Amino acid sequence: MPGATMSRSDGDPLRLALAGACALALAMAIGRFAYTPMLPPMLESGGLTLAGAGIVASSNFAGYLAGALLATRTFFAADRVLWLRAGIVLSVASTAAMALEAGTAGWAALRFVAGAASAFVLVYTSGMIFEVAARHARPMLGSLVYSGVGVGIALTALVVFAGRGAGLDAPSLWLAMGAIAAALALAPWRSLTLAAPGRHGGDGSAAAPPPGAATALRRLIVAYACLGFGYVITATFIVVMVRRLPNAPAWEFWAWMTVGLAGAPSNWLWARLAGRIGPYRAIVAAFLLEAIGVALAALGSGPIAILAGAALLGGTFLAITALGLSAARTLVADKPDQTIARMTVAFSLGQIAGPALGGWLAERSGSFVSASWLAVATLLVGAALTASAGRALSATGSVKASPG
Repeated sequence: MPGATMSRSDGDPLRLALAGACALALAMAIGRFAYTPMLPPMLESGGLTLAGAGIVASSNFAGYLAGALLATRTFFAADRVLWLRAGIVLSVASTAAMALEAGTAGWAALRFVAGAASAFVLVYTSGMIFEVAARHARPMLGSLVYSGVGVGIALTALVVFAGRGAGLDAPSLWLAMGAIAAALALAPWRSLTLAAPGRHGGDGSAAAPPPGAATALRRLIVAYACLGFGYVITATFIVVMVRRLPNAPAWEFWAWMTVGLAGAPSNWLWARLAGRIGPYRAIVAAFLLEAIGVALAALGSGPIAILAGAALLGGTFLAITALGLSAARTLVADKPDQTIARMTVAFSLGQIAGPALGGWLAERSGSFVSASWLAVATLLVGAALTASAGRALSATGSVKASPG
């Protein structure tokens, strides 16, 4: 039976989780988020404007949407190992190709490919690790996997800061990012080889959805879209926001490094909190703290406020991502890849709108204040929807999740 075959091929769950962390570090932290610390050298080269930067970023998120939609298709999901590896290859290649002087349109096309590849890697890596975590009763493996994004973000900050200090230009820095991504690809290429479960749930042991699951999932999916919009403007432009500070290059480094360092342990810490107060209350708290962080990053008048905003952003957006995916998976336990992909689609819709609108507003107004207030309002809506999802479940006695 498929389930028995998969169990024998699990191997060491910790090793698989570490390989998953490497996969998300290369596809998400580098393939998607390295663009943020790379913005200053790209803008300084004169080949990119703020509005153009927003378009390039939104193209990445449009690719993310396309990849998430494709990842739900049986053609791809039935052979997820092959398509996970394809995503890894495209992540590495599209990152290195950003070294080309391709202009806004060319860079947007490359970022679209990188976004699609990152969605395949996220969906299939998360699906594999969540399955292994459930079979071995080790839920914290998911937190370990998502810590790869935070560590990778910190690594991109270090690479750009050190490279710029050594006199490297934007193309050279992109090639360095590509080389690091290629090195990170080795572990997941060798270890993430778990075939997809059977069409009817593998060994048939999946639990029935709890009462209220359909309503809760719908609200959680919309909340996830709010997260995508609410975090992405700051996550894309924070290193540009700090340019108003003296010694801006150093603060660009520390702002993005703080996002990564805060993000690395955040999944573990929030998972522990979720175990005590319930996942939905934890997600609501993270939404509220992230709203404060977004406001501080845009409105703070000094480095302390901006670094505090960066820490709150990094310490929450990865955790909401992981907790939201985990919560959604428990609502539809027999279709993990499809559920993760639906959440990813919603998330990416928010992300597509955010950078293009944020860059346009910033270029017209001269600051990110209005765009950031819009992001704060969206995050508060996400918190309210998550609270409502938790109440839909707690009303039936399914989960201790009501935030109020």
